[in-house]
Amino acid sequence: MAASGFLKRGFTLVELLIAMSIMLGMLVLAATAYQLYTDSWRRDLSNIERAYQNYRNNELLLDAMQAILPMAVTDQGNRAFYFLGREEGFTAVTYSPIFNIGYPAVIRVFREANADGTFQLVYEEASLQHTVLKSADQTLPFNKRRIISTDLSELSFSYYGWESIEVRMAAMANIDVSLTAQAQWFDEYDALRRRLHPQKIKIVMADFTLEFAVADRSRLNISREELENPL
Repeated sequence: MAASGFLKRGFTLVELLIAMSIMLGMLVLAATAYQLYTDSWRRDLSNIERAYQNYRNNELLLDAMQAILPMAVTDQGNRAFYFLGREEGFTAVTYSPIFNIGYPAVIRVFREANADGTFQLVYEEASLQHTVLKSADQTLPFNKRRIISTDLSELSFSYYGWESIEVRMAAMANIDVSLTAQAQWFDEYDALRRRLHPQKIKIVMADFTLEFAVADRSRLNISREELENPL
């Protein structure tokens, strides 16, 4: 009878409260662990998406820059190439723009300073789908914009080419020129003034350097006769 009475006694209120406290603690721990896991997953997913977007932006920018070709325009009655390069960025014509695919466009690739002293790489585009680029001072609608990279501790541009069309023509004609009269790197490259397009463009970023060649179409766009006899 004593044993039967012990089995029928059940739980006391204290034991029930202790069990409920343990279960509540386990639920709190489980909820906290799940919250930490989901927060970590969201951060990892956000980092993955950000890394993919940066990769995609850089890939699109590289395609646009590799499709840069010299385009001849008029500049105060003279024929010249449409390209302007500075240490902070450049303006050029590409046949592979990011936004309006299938048509040439004038692009601007440049740096912008952030409030914390870092830089962001910016791409802007003016499509030539309904516009014919004829003049160097032509107003263009740069209505497309994309941030390629941000939080860059370093960002600069340089350009490889000849000092001027006269120096290049002298070198091609085997005329004796000084040792400095050859293609070299410049922090600026004004194709309207030099009458030449750069042969290479280099972008130095925080963790890597991007350098690519520009197709040399000078003989197709501006002939020797046009250079010697401006419009």
